[in-house]
Amino acid sequence: MNIEDGISRNKYSNYSKKNGSLNIKQNINYFTLEKDKEIHCSKCHALVNNKDIYCKNCGEILENVKSKREKFINQEGEKANFKDIVKNFDLVNGIKTSALSLGILFILSLIIKIILVGTNNEISEIINPIHIMLFSNLASVNIFLSLFMNSAQSSIDFGLLILLLLPVVSFILPYRLFMKNINTSFIRHVKNSLGVAIMYAFVLVVLAKISQVQVSLSSGFNQYGYGIYLGFSTFSVLIKAFLIGFICILSMGMKREYEKESIIAGILKIALKTIFIAYILVLILLSLLHFAHINYIYELGLNSYASDLSLGLVVSQLAAYLWAFSNFIPVDFGSGIISILSLIKSNLSIDLILLLGSLIALSSLIFIIVGCKLDSKYKGKDIKPVIIFSGCYAVIMGVIGLVSTIYIGDNAASMLSSLSSMQMGFNFIIGMVISFVYSLIMTLIGYKLNIFN
Repeated sequence: MNIEDGISRNKYSNYSKKNGSLNIKQNINYFTLEKDKEIHCSKCHALVNNKDIYCKNCGEILENVKSKREKFINQEGEKANFKDIVKNFDLVNGIKTSALSLGILFILSLIIKIILVGTNNEISEIINPIHIMLFSNLASVNIFLSLFMNSAQSSIDFGLLILLLLPVVSFILPYRLFMKNINTSFIRHVKNSLGVAIMYAFVLVVLAKISQVQVSLSSGFNQYGYGIYLGFSTFSVLIKAFLIGFICILSMGMKREYEKESIIAGILKIALKTIFIAYILVLILLSLLHFAHINYIYELGLNSYASDLSLGLVVSQLAAYLWAFSNFIPVDFGSGIISILSLIKSNLSIDLILLLGSLIALSSLIFIIVGCKLDSKYKGKDIKPVIIFSGCYAVIMGVIGLVSTIYIGDNAASMLSSLSSMQMGFNFIIGMVISFVYSLIMTLIGYKLNIFN
């Protein structure tokens, strides 16, 4: 009787005696039934068919429950060999995702060229859809201009964040078709994102190499004509395309299940949301101030770039820069550097000083709220969640600083009357260091206080 009671207790021990619910819940999406590859039964060694579930001789089950989650450590605790790790990459779907996204990006770039260039044959000789694809990935371009009596060489960075809409849109459909269903764990999702980003960047580097243009035009700036060489920086294309591809796929595939699997996954998602929400809030604030006729654009020396058509581009870019400033990161606006010292020693108007001060207050409030959320979600983990959050946040801010730099060299600007020299942005290394320290301090305050607890 005791033996029967023991068997009964063991059989139903995973169920609650009160309501019959499972005491230990497992997500069945992470497990699958796999058929053993052996052609003989492991128990009686009888010959079995590939379609058999049970051995016909002894009744032994021939299928095993196996985890879909990636494991770098096997059940014996030994490290998996390199061959097993490489197998975890889904190369086929990674190639499909990057190829389809580049195809969609090419079609979008072709449409933009038709709309913007139209029937202008001279510009069509210089700018093609591949160039627009590279511009949308914020790659740096090297330009050499040769006129009758003069020549100049310069580099240009078009780090307009609004251009990122093209690659982001081009990744949506390929991710849903080829990546969404195969990402069964956070580790696998990160690795698949890296794989897609590497292939995406590699193809764009090849396109950058074959899309170099060198033309001589008979009309233009003067009666003697001019020559133009245009080529993209290989290093710039490689780094920026990789970062854009990786962040796009990674952010699109963040699932709620990953938060239970890895603390980094949950906190990375919070960091991404924090920057996105902060950017939108600053963008709304700047738009409202513009409609209220507070001319902060003029004081920052950007009035010549803010025509009726380009105002949206300028404000959308300023939102990122001013959010960086609210993190105490010095930002270059061409006419000078705006830093925390500017609020004290410069001749800024009271309106602009109030704007900059309110942005600092806004960033402090956001980080304190994030700290409270981290404390509520990750209780009893010391300050580890705060450190992870600040690290993730700082890396993202560094990426923004790297890709969002706008620079037009003096040499090229002096030869093209339609352009003027410009430099805007912030150093990505300084941005990472300062944003890490600032976010750590302010988030830690909210983490310790947790006014919502």
